Amino acid sequence: MYDASIFADRRKRLMEKMNPNSIAIIPAAPEARYSNDTDYRYRPDSDLYYLTGFKEPGACAIISTAHDKAPFKLFVRPRDKAMEIWNGYRAGTDGALETYRADEAFINSELFERLGGYMEDRDTIYFFPGRYPDWDSKILGLWQKTKLKWRNGIDTPKYACDLAHLLHEIRLIKTPHEIALMRDACRISAEAHELAIRTVKPGMSEKDIQALIEHYFLSAGADGPGFATICASGTDACILHYISNEKDLVDGDLLCVDAGCEYQMFNGDITRTYPINGKFTAEQRAVYDVVLAANKEIIEKTVVGSNPHEMQELAIRILTEGAKDLGLIEMSVDEAIEKEEFKKFYMHRIGHWLGMDVHDVGSSRSNGTWRNYENGMIVTVEPGIYVPIDDDAFPANFKGIGVRVEDDILITDDGPENLTSMCPKEAGELEELIGSKSSVTT
Repeated sequence: MYDASIFADRRKRLMEKMNPNSIAIIPAAPEARYSNDTDYRYRPDSDLYYLTGFKEPGACAIISTAHDKAPFKLFVRPRDKAMEIWNGYRAGTDGALETYRADEAFINSELFERLGGYMEDRDTIYFFPGRYPDWDSKILGLWQKTKLKWRNGIDTPKYACDLAHLLHEIRLIKTPHEIALMRDACRISAEAHELAIRTVKPGMSEKDIQALIEHYFLSAGADGPGFATICASGTDACILHYISNEKDLVDGDLLCVDAGCEYQMFNGDITRTYPINGKFTAEQRAVYDVVLAANKEIIEKTVVGSNPHEMQELAIRILTEGAKDLGLIEMSVDEAIEKEEFKKFYMHRIGHWLGMDVHDVGSSRSNGTWRNYENGMIVTVEPGIYVPIDDDAFPANFKGIGVRVEDDILITDDGPENLTSMCPKEAGELEELIGSKSSVTT
């Protein structure tokens, strides 16, 4: 159910960070063509939704900190009976006022007629330069026209600023309401993973697992996958963003599944790796144990005051030490780190912010240094080892093994909270669950 107060509070927090006497321009994401005359399922721009709750294309919000009786203006598509028959109900200007609590609402064809006037006698324009190039040219063009009105005693904005620097800092720290939505997204994602673990067996296909997971997302009330589901079996688990999901599942291979749902615009993101036949080989288990140990230790140290760089350095050391113990590298651990030999089997970061975007917004650095974790941030912890199949420097019995274990961590003043802890990841538990009768219903 739409709660206008949530979005009003977000706008209020943004306005407190904006310069006085300024305006912010927040457009909707454009619709995207899939093929011929068919579009992709529309996904709203996260920033516009965050501030307004409005999900329709063709919209634009204007937020003003000037002495304005209508600080929140919303431009929307007009009601159109014929188009609504084909594509669904539109809120129109009445809905923008009544449901979304805009102070003023206009049809979107009036936007650029009015926007120049909103710029007059303002000090700062906020927008998202580079995000939607067509908007850049229109906004800057109107700004230039406003400058020509100085002869009439009209001041022109002195500054054009990237709104992301303000808004994304707000989005980075989750409110209790947002954390509750994240808990639901993580719970549904975890349940879908457990269903896949309990169902997987040789002879199925990667696509079968993908279908099972995505069906569960929808049946559990999510909007669908938050990103392209990865079901990578065998050597394809060494491809970080493998999404073709076309192979049959082979007895003796591992399956690496990276999947998460989007629930009310917030996302889960979990990776689990397990043996398709229910039993790790000795080499698979050895690699898995190293990765799982890294996952656990880094989660424990993902606390207020630590930072992403420290966690990455810790991941590199743990995984390199493990690789040394496994015989994947011959040089010393320190030398392997210094020469970045670890990048041959661990080539990504330890994690990322998580929220409305799967790779969520917010800077990891501030004033030239890595920013420390704060209460209310959510990050992923996802160490991995991927032994390349085509590099003779690695022992043959380890080649092609790919393992990643990923959890979603809420950072709190009381320590890290694993939002995906209900998703099985202990090696023995995985072996016991694989192929068992599912306790998760669809």
